[in-house]
Amino acid sequence: MSSATLPAPAQRSTFVTILAWLMIVPSALGVLISTLQSVLVFTVMPMDQMTLPSGPEAEQIPAVALFMMEHMRAMFAAFWLLTVLALASGIGLLKRKEWARLAVIALLVLNIVMNLGGLYVQQSFLSSIPVAADTPPEFREQFESMASTMWTVSIAMALGFSAVSAWLIWRLNSESIKAEFGAA
Repeated sequence: MSSATLPAPAQRSTFVTILAWLMIVPSALGVLISTLQSVLVFTVMPMDQMTLPSGPEAEQIPAVALFMMEHMRAMFAAFWLLTVLALASGIGLLKRKEWARLAVIALLVLNIVMNLGGLYVQQSFLSSIPVAADTPPEFREQFESMASTMWTVSIAMALGFSAVSAWLIWRLNSESIKAEFGAA
């Protein structure tokens, strides 16, 4: 009679545990806040009575803003779903579930896309702000300086957060981390 030995379970890394808790705490708060926001949007706000601007006023509003206003309830519902998914994934990551590791990777990819897409949205908002021709030159210079500073900081933050997300994806795909989830 031969005795089959089972492989020893992989050592639980501190990296995964910390990442899981860094997902659980903020996403639990996000679920709470987005639930309250959704309750307000779906029950209190009279969306059917709200009208969007038309004519020349509508032409000045960026397309992204119009889309968000037209689909406000869907945006709140999507944010709520993302926070619930992040919370469930964080808990699953803490329990070393393979589906959670893959879900966290997908959320990190989405984070990169949203960070870089947010740059486009911000630039479309900033470029749509009209500056009246009769404004003093000092104000125009200060406004342009502020917009330039905001744009520079936004680029740095988006690239920084995207780099951290890419590094986390790389770490979650390493063989030692995969072994913790039984995916190696």
